[in-house]
Amino acid sequence: MNPLAIVIISAAILIGVVAGLIIANNNKKIFASGAARQNRNYDFYMQEHTFKTNVTDIKALLNALDKDTLTRNGVSISIDQPGTKLIFSGSGFAASLKTAGASDISGIYMYRFRVGKWKEYRGTMDNSTRMGLNVLLTSIEKAFLTLDYNAVVERTYVTDISTKSSFF
Repeated sequence: MNPLAIVIISAAILIGVVAGLIIANNNKKIFASGAARQNRNYDFYMQEHTFKTNVTDIKALLNALDKDTLTRNGVSISIDQPGTKLIFSGSGFAASLKTAGASDISGIYMYRFRVGKWKEYRGTMDNSTRMGLNVLLTSIEKAFLTLDYNAVVERTYVTDISTKSSFF
């Protein structure tokens, strides 16, 4: 084999190993800080999360979100004009949390969190996108529990999701 080819292949492997270690270290810090759940299902982003709570106003939830953590992890937040939906965007994804009205049980309100779009690389979600979504969902869960310790969540898989695949 050509010595130049050996050097190029060795350099590529070294760069890949170093990049992997950096990503693993960053993820470890995020998990250790409590900003993301380490034991979250791998395909959580393919589920609709329905929160049942006594929180009556989505603006209260917006105020309870840890915006510093979200900003540090590249997640931006906006609220729609009627004030019924929070819109989140980050590196390679778009998600929303919308009011879903009152449930059959008196005094219980429902909110639905769903990831609408994400970018895939060779059929798999990019690690930074998955981590950003994990941080976002963890922040939403913490906000609900801050406002209502008895809040619960139900998860169901969805099938009408848009993705954008990329080879590069």
